[in-house]
Amino acid sequence: MKSFKTITIVTLMAAVFFLTGQPSMAQAEKMSVMLYSSMKDKQLSELKANFKQKYPDIQMDYYSASTGKVMTKLTAEERAGNISCDIVWVGDPTNYFSLKENNLLLPYVSPEAKTIPSSFKDPDNMYCAARIITLGMVYNVNTVKGADIPTDWNDLLKPRFGKSVTVMTDPTFSGTSLYAVAALSENPKFGWAFFEKAKSNGMRVEKGSSAVVNKTGAGEYDICIGVDYIARSKQIKGMPIKFVYPESGMVTVPSPIAIFKNTKNINAAKLLYDYILSLEGQKVLIKTQVMPVRPELTLAGAITIQEAIDRALPINVDRLKNEKDQILELYPVATPDPDGNGLGDHLHPYD
Repeated sequence: MKSFKTITIVTLMAAVFFLTGQPSMAQAEKMSVMLYSSMKDKQLSELKANFKQKYPDIQMDYYSASTGKVMTKLTAEERAGNISCDIVWVGDPTNYFSLKENNLLLPYVSPEAKTIPSSFKDPDNMYCAARIITLGMVYNVNTVKGADIPTDWNDLLKPRFGKSVTVMTDPTFSGTSLYAVAALSENPKFGWAFFEKAKSNGMRVEKGSSAVVNKTGAGEYDICIGVDYIARSKQIKGMPIKFVYPESGMVTVPSPIAIFKNTKNINAAKLLYDYILSLEGQKVLIKTQVMPVRPELTLAGAITIQEAIDRALPINVDRLKNEKDQILELYPVATPDPDGNGLGDHLHPYD
């Protein structure tokens, strides 16, 4: 009788998955899942540890690199006919438009996505934002004080911040930085003139979102265009910096997750997808200072999800998708060469 009951339970679990599309715990046995992401290793390792605790029979691995490097790796694998990851999670949402157009993504409606704002979800359920990134200004509190403390983007153009004391991440390496360039360049308050003036004022470029914050905290730069969660995590550890949400609007980047259509680990991929969007998974991200995408949760010291939406600089995502290469070519501030003289040329890992 016990054997019959066991068989019946397993059969019922299989039936639940067939009817709902949701993987059961029984199906979680002896599975694996690979995630490619532009998230920091610290964030991904925390996520992996907690996911492993919930699903001890699933082997989760991840590859962490910049958005540009992740997309270059995926492009090479796709051309070779063997994409090695099951889920992708990068900063630039326009990458998902291309993946969708190339019929590479699996439609999936996660039960954990019900409360996520519709503007953060693909209408065809090919991807869904799993975190919110905002970009603003990060300044060194020891070197920038009083009236010099910035409140809006144009403060970066003041003579006070000339002579190479201002920096931002190279948009050819960072998807979030590219998003910021697109948002500012198409805004009538700023336009391409903003970046031309920034270049004339001595703005430098570094290859890494963490690098610009670290070097600002170390005093190499006074101020940078930086990512909120990186600044918050560094500040908590004692770095003398502060993040500023610009008065005219910050750059808000919904960072999506998506499952690849040809994944051989579909059930494990769905479980990880659900876990990332779940309240439990989002709380893990909050511990690493990431703004959650679930409106039921808030991050101390950060604006709310609705504020991130309402105060975001408008951006034409279709333009960014279709004119990405042109935007990168027009971007006037070149990446410094190895000698550090600021005369280096752009590299284009997005190509």
